[in-house]
Amino acid sequence: MKTNSLYIHIPFCQDICAYCDFCKVFYQEKIVDEYLKVLKEELDGLVVKEPLKTIYIGGGTPSSLNYQQLSFLMAMIKPYLSDSLQEVCIEVNPESIDDKKMKILKDGGITRLSIGVESFNEKILKAINRHHNKQQVYNVIKMAHDFNIDNISIDLMYGLPKQTYQDIKADLLEVSKLNIQHISYYALILEDHTVLKNQDYHLLDEETELQINRLIDNELATLGFYKYEISNFARPGYQSIHNLAYWHYDNYYGIGIGASGKVDDCLYEHNRNLNAYLKRKNIIDKTTYSKEDTMFNHLMMSLRLTAGLDLNEFKRRYGVTVMDVYPDALLKHLKLKTLVIENDHLKCNEESIYLLNNILIDFL
Repeated sequence: MKTNSLYIHIPFCQDICAYCDFCKVFYQEKIVDEYLKVLKEELDGLVVKEPLKTIYIGGGTPSSLNYQQLSFLMAMIKPYLSDSLQEVCIEVNPESIDDKKMKILKDGGITRLSIGVESFNEKILKAINRHHNKQQVYNVIKMAHDFNIDNISIDLMYGLPKQTYQDIKADLLEVSKLNIQHISYYALILEDHTVLKNQDYHLLDEETELQINRLIDNELATLGFYKYEISNFARPGYQSIHNLAYWHYDNYYGIGIGASGKVDDCLYEHNRNLNAYLKRKNIIDKTTYSKEDTMFNHLMMSLRLTAGLDLNEFKRRYGVTVMDVYPDALLKHLKLKTLVIENDHLKCNEESIYLLNNILIDFL
């Protein structure tokens, strides 16, 4: 398959959030300068055979970089900017972006912002060690539009400490006031070695989580956001093109510590060891999956989409049909109507998508 998406990891943060398990370290200017040099060497060493379709710069907090570092990062991706690019996205935090940084991003080719909001309730933000306020979110969105960056996504979360059903309704009311095109709305997951996990915080029970999911789905639909993936909602034409590459199980490059990439049946993952990376000891673990594992991974990722798995694409890639590979599981769930086939796509119904993990067990 073609490989035409690129992920770039910037691990630096001014503060560490209580729930975060991503590869991150505290910002130190000198270390960031060195990291960017090594990152550029890795990018320059990539053999990119096809013009890129998407570039995604994530973290960490890419907007924590200073003006010179952000300019250096934009210069790194400049050789890959072409008419083939459909999306160049960067993650930002509201408290670490200003007019000058926004101009650097716009001039550097950024076409989409992903803003880490998580909640509009400042008490909840404080509990998870976030350092912005509601007004800063409004300011960043206005600033982006002022610079003609009009593809804006925000991240929100539910299941956070002391967060109530009413708090989520209040967050959704704030969403109704924003000029944004996309929302990623995630349930809190307790990951090892995070502050909340160490504090023995308890997640929502299944029934409460289901009620919250229905509230989010219904309210966002009313506001004109359609659900296209379990946790993602977009106005028409504003799906995350880069993330769709993951869910379609397409190929993608990944550079920087903690980053992963995929080329056909091979998944590679960078070690999180910053010191080794800075010493040009780029430790990469490669896993070559069997055809059976690759097919299951493709099925698993695509069933997260409300459009589902493209059955014709599945047969094109693997030379067999889903029915050939999973006859018992497929017939069981078609009979239960937890899965349906529409327009040559296998997909969950509106309710069963919340039970996807249970469905996948049968296929596994």
